[in-house]
Amino acid sequence: MKTLHRLLLATLPLLAAGAAAQQPDPTSMSDSALHLSRTLGISLEEAEARMRLADRLAVFQLRVRSDPDFAGLYLEHEPKAQAVVLFKGDAAAKLKRYVGDDAFVARSVEYSLADLTSAETEAKEAFKAAGLALVGTERDIEANRVLLHVVDDAAAKGAIAAGRLKLSPAAVLNAVGDDSIPQPQKLGAVTHFPQARDPSGAAMQALFTGTLFVKDGCLRVGSETGESRLVLWPSSARLAEDAGKLVVRDGAAGRALTVGAAVSLSGGGTVEPPPPGYLLEGIPRTCIGPYWIAAKGW
Repeated sequence: MKTLHRLLLATLPLLAAGAAAQQPDPTSMSDSALHLSRTLGISLEEAEARMRLADRLAVFQLRVRSDPDFAGLYLEHEPKAQAVVLFKGDAAAKLKRYVGDDAFVARSVEYSLADLTSAETEAKEAFKAAGLALVGTERDIEANRVLLHVVDDAAAKGAIAAGRLKLSPAAVLNAVGDDSIPQPQKLGAVTHFPQARDPSGAAMQALFTGTLFVKDGCLRVGSETGESRLVLWPSSARLAEDAGKLVVRDGAAGRALTVGAAVSLSGGGTVEPPPPGYLLEGIPRTCIGPYWIAAKGW
């Protein structure tokens, strides 16, 4: 599962960084580190060290985000834990301007984050002008490309060949099935399943652990008697039943979370309220925040 090995920070960076910059609760951090150690098969001490590195990486982004050549960053778990920072051009030289820590490594890429954002905006406008359907877009930070999710890639390729659809070299077509387009879901006690409209879901950098439970028809993670967060699921998530138990499956990674059990959500982040247009359908008033945006593959 890619997101367990590389936690990305891209889609909603200020929200993720802001959350990570807060002083962590020692008890909460210990619980999260325990889940991370079990998930990755590492010691508790190593898990706590990686969580501290993730916090540093999120705060580091506040310093580097205004650099015009900045292209994103992520925490890599294998073959070793390290903070990878991407720059357009000479990444090593540019990283030295900000940090000399060996835990931070540089990677040179072709496009900056600003380039990817422009390519994404231009693609949406180009598809609309050409009268073609675009399911959604996704900035793939590690691949340094913008993925354009389409159901009919043959039509898009034909329009490109005919000159009716012009895209940036940073944008690539990604064919998806009709079932990749999310539909409102209900199952068992879950009457509302807040879900991202686009296939990308979120790509932030944080870890949240607790019990997955149903309250007022919505799924939350945390403590049933204490603090918890309403989960905003990626479009790849699906409600299902497994051996009589309600589960949430992720089509991107094949992972399943069981309702009523302790879970660990990796690579997501906090947000309040959800960004306009982010969700497939609105959240009922009974399902209150705070919110947790779950990453694809969680």
